[in-house]
Amino acid sequence: MKKTLIPVVLVALFLLSACNLFKIIQTPASQETLPPAATETPVQAALPTLEPPAANSEPAATETVVAPPPAAVDTSAQVYLDDRSSPAAMIFSLVNALNRHEFIRAYSYWNSPSDYLGTLDAFSSRFADLSSAQVLIGDIYGEGAAGSIYYTAPILLKISNSDGSSSRLTSCLLLRFPQPANFGAPPIDLLHIERGSLDPVPPAAGLATALANACSGADYASAMTGNPAEPLTLEDFTDLGPDNYIDNRSGAVEVVSSLFNAINRHEYVRAYSYWQDPNAVGPYADYANGFSDTGEIKAVFGDVISDAGAGQYYYQVPVAQLVTTTGGNKQTFVGCFTLHLANPGMQATLPFEPLGIKKGHFEVAPNGSKLAPLLATACN
Repeated sequence: MKKTLIPVVLVALFLLSACNLFKIIQTPASQETLPPAATETPVQAALPTLEPPAANSEPAATETVVAPPPAAVDTSAQVYLDDRSSPAAMIFSLVNALNRHEFIRAYSYWNSPSDYLGTLDAFSSRFADLSSAQVLIGDIYGEGAAGSIYYTAPILLKISNSDGSSSRLTSCLLLRFPQPANFGAPPIDLLHIERGSLDPVPPAAGLATALANACSGADYASAMTGNPAEPLTLEDFTDLGPDNYIDNRSGAVEVVSSLFNAINRHEYVRAYSYWQDPNAVGPYADYANGFSDTGEIKAVFGDVISDAGAGQYYYQVPVAQLVTTTGGNKQTFVGCFTLHLANPGMQATLPFEPLGIKKGHFEVAPNGSKLAPLLATACN
């Protein structure tokens, strides 16, 4: 997702047509699972699984809802999705966290969650009996202002509970994306939900009407004409270059790809934030200066090694960094990153700690080397 600043309009009022704006994501019953290890090269394989959505069975009799597109993001409990690369990715991640009963993770997507969701205990209790969550998302629009991009995202959640009951919740989420390149030192503030509660929808209300009215009201000004809607998809992992934007902690390959993407975009504070212990790479100023002659990094990944025990997950990621310097020289480095995640379902206190890098070691390899045998032993 390429981010650019555009003229200031913070919020919008827009009516959504029931004929063309709905994306429905069908998710099965929630169950606890381990976060899966990221897959091997190519990077595209690290994307969460995509599956066709189920047909919408709930619109009011007088409404017509066009069938959703042929593929949608899997937010079920069987995958682990923690992605802040785009507004849609964050909403999918929120639903995935609810389905996995990782309530502290879901709660953490809000910048000031207590203002809109109550306490963490109240939020967790509210969804304690959830067996599955589905989401409808209307068109997401964005406008730039003072170093940030603000997005309005109308959503409707259908919650099914273990006792057979169900409910529907709606919200107009206001998301804020502070431009990462504007941060000169840690800490960094990345894409988050700035505002938005989860309000019950009356049983008699149709889905189209509820979603169309989600972003109505005095807080949302005239329609954001001229700005194309944000795509309701995940980012492309085959492109780590500066024109893409990857901030994804869903798996080990995703985190390392996000690190390289941040370096390629010269967003060094963001790159630094993927390390759980900054002492592993030293003071920020020295870390950032170390990339002064780095033009672009491309990556080739080996097989990820995972290990779990006592609620802690560890991943070893063999990777070759194919570096082009600012002067046009080529360099090859082969080594291994170790990443760590405390079980999200067992984390009990804020702030939520996502999957992050613990350590890394790399050695120079001759340019043009056969990478497969080097990657096979890189984490030994």
